[in-house]
Amino acid sequence: MSVYEDFIEMMKQNNLTKEAVIDVLNLYVNGRNFLHHLEEFKNKDGERREYNGVIFSDEYEQDDEEYFGQNKVLFYSGDGDDDYDIVDYDELYQYLSATCNFYLEKNPEKKEVIEELSKKIKEKYNIK
Repeated sequence: MSVYEDFIEMMKQNNLTKEAVIDVLNLYVNGRNFLHHLEEFKNKDGERREYNGVIFSDEYEQDDEEYFGQNKVLFYSGDGDDDYDIVDYDELYQYLSATCNFYLEKNPEKKEVIEELSKKIKEKYNIK
């Protein structure tokens, strides 16, 4: 099984099933810049590419046509109209926490950095 498949299986085991969220986080955690992506989440700054990315609802005003709710994050993966998922901050943290655990299995030397970033993300999003 590839690391990408391992990640998908781990998410399923944690009852995390939103495909676009999993696809984007899979690219991040199995890519070269996972810590950079965590920093982006900490700063509510999503990376956008043509076929995958992250958009924070804070980027829109309530009367904007693109507005998708308060305190939400949209993940998209693919080029279809339905290739996206929207999560609230609590759900986001669940996905990020599982992703960090997956990362730490392969990079235990990064434990302190991951714990510090996770703590800052939790504070930024007011996660209890």
